[in-house]
Amino acid sequence: MRIYPEDSRQSFEFDKVCQHTEQFCRSAGGRERVRNLEPISDIEKIRLLLMRVQEYLDVTNSGGGFPAASYPEIAKELSLLSVSGSTLQEKQLLNIRDVSDTVNNLLKFLEKKEVVLPGICSIFNEVYQTREIIDPIDRVLDTAGIVRSSASKALLEIRNELAHARKELDKVFRQQLAKLRKLGWLADTEESIYHGRRVLAVLSEQKRTVKGLIQGSSDTGKTTFIEPLETVDLNNEVFELISKERREIMRILNQLTAELRHFLPLIKKYDDVLSEFDFNRAKALFAREINACMPHLIKGSQLRLVGARHPLLFLHHKNLGKSVVPMNCELNHEQRLLVISGPNAGGKSITLKTVGLLQMMLQSGMLIPAEPESEVGVFHRLFADIGDNQSIEMELSTYSSRLARMRHFLEMADKRTLVLIDEFGTGTDPELGGAVAEAMLEELARRKTLGVITTHYMNIKIAAERLQGVNNACMLFDDQSLQPLFQLIIGQPGSSYTYIIAEKAGLPQALINRARNMTSKDKVTLDKMLQQLQKDKQELTKLFRNLDEKQAAADAAKIKYEELFEKWKKKTESKKFLADDNIKFIEIGKKFLDIQQEWEKAKDKKPVTAKLNRMLNAEKKKKLDKKASEKKAKIREKVLERKKEEIKVGSKVRLLNGKQTGVVEEIQNNRARVVFGNLKTLASLENLEVVDV
Repeated sequence: MRIYPEDSRQSFEFDKVCQHTEQFCRSAGGRERVRNLEPISDIEKIRLLLMRVQEYLDVTNSGGGFPAASYPEIAKELSLLSVSGSTLQEKQLLNIRDVSDTVNNLLKFLEKKEVVLPGICSIFNEVYQTREIIDPIDRVLDTAGIVRSSASKALLEIRNELAHARKELDKVFRQQLAKLRKLGWLADTEESIYHGRRVLAVLSEQKRTVKGLIQGSSDTGKTTFIEPLETVDLNNEVFELISKERREIMRILNQLTAELRHFLPLIKKYDDVLSEFDFNRAKALFAREINACMPHLIKGSQLRLVGARHPLLFLHHKNLGKSVVPMNCELNHEQRLLVISGPNAGGKSITLKTVGLLQMMLQSGMLIPAEPESEVGVFHRLFADIGDNQSIEMELSTYSSRLARMRHFLEMADKRTLVLIDEFGTGTDPELGGAVAEAMLEELARRKTLGVITTHYMNIKIAAERLQGVNNACMLFDDQSLQPLFQLIIGQPGSSYTYIIAEKAGLPQALINRARNMTSKDKVTLDKMLQQLQKDKQELTKLFRNLDEKQAAADAAKIKYEELFEKWKKKTESKKFLADDNIKFIEIGKKFLDIQQEWEKAKDKKPVTAKLNRMLNAEKKKKLDKKASEKKAKIREKVLERKKEEIKVGSKVRLLNGKQTGVVEEIQNNRARVVFGNLKTLASLENLEVVDV
């Protein structure tokens, strides 16, 4: 993405966004990437970068997390490793181990997650898991960075000799210590280490008496440090073994460095992917800080921001416990240029800067503070004209500087360009400057350039109404409280509220009236109309809001009524079935009651028993008939379904057990009109069969 002029990054405070993001980085490589962040125009690359940030955010927001990715800087280690014959020290080798281990842990975490985390997995495409760097270091160094005795046979032998020599030295030294302590010749500290050698702290008046090498004395001169004669050779032996140990250690480290040098390209890649991962993490954490999301990335140069907020303003208000009024803005092939007007301090400039900053952020692979249904395309160029650009060195006035920029805009702008101009046409005579600005607006519209322009000029507002693809917009203002509402309304120009603000500010009414008389009557009338239009629109907005609320309440009541009606209907139907069953049982009960009475009265019980059997058999037959009827209906339904699939208009059919073939002319429900020669007849589908020709 080409940005003109260069200082537009500062004008839109993109540099401050980067500074906030940089604070979340753990590594120098990540911070360097943030500092070098630039908007790009490759939509697929942007999509990948946004996907990575969103994936990281999803993982952290879900309560999960990635393995700890805190790792040491290894720039010096990589530089030294690239020099043939060089030797890495213990701490440097541990740093390389930590970097390798961190990458291996991340790769292990990402195993089989290519489907759910494709973006983050792509960061690690060029590296792989291996113990070939970690294991050699672990064989040589322990976790504290001490070379293991098992690193070489020679080192083990040297350390055994050294341990024996130190033990012997300690034994002899303690004998001398006990001897002088008994004589009372030692100072309070008794012993010390001087220049790496173990010495006795002897009272200075006895220094000539004690046999040994004087190594030094205390600051007061009351204590002399003497190496006993009996330990001199042992100390020398220890020193020689220590030197021998260090030489062997350096040989081992040199050999290990040479072994790792074969993996230098992979170690560099490890460091590189960790920096990229850290960079991605920082963008995700900043996105969470500003409540950002991933909008729909669409092809072409257009945008539709829903509920957009300026990220820095959002953070500032967040710290104060305040909220930011969200903004909706749309630029597309039908509505290419938006001309925003309204009073000063009403939010025109912040709206324009929000559009520019969010576009820069998105094309830099950063999530933006807007609603997820927002749709944002990709621009190849972003041209901006914001603020006072007077240049003393180039002897350019503010207006000359603005004209120079406009010339560049007109030379380069096209339908893939986003133009953002604040206070369009200002810096010179208002009437002449307005005319030039109007001509420029016409040219930008002709080139089908997209952009946002703020202005106070009436002729620009009027031009926006007549030019195709150009729309007026305004920032709402409460003329009673003189407070801006920070709401962008598209479709109408706004008033600057010049005279109302002057009255509220306390300027003499006579002075304001003189100013009105000096202003063109048409301009005053038009400004009043704009004020009234805004006022009416606010009233209408309130009415529509109330209407929407009442409609929502009515819809909710309707849904509630339908739910209750459905419940009542089901309850009524269930009661009806229950009533039918009850009637049936009552009738059967009456019959049984009659039979019971007959049984009690009858002397001969056989006729009563026969009557009871007949009744039971009748009820049983009814059940069997009902079941058979239901079964027959199901069979008929299946037959009809099959016949509907087989028999179509134009099919050749005949009646079951019939011989004459006819043609289906029409099918309605489960009946077909069939033409048999000169005769037409209606027949049920179940009584027809398809004739194979």
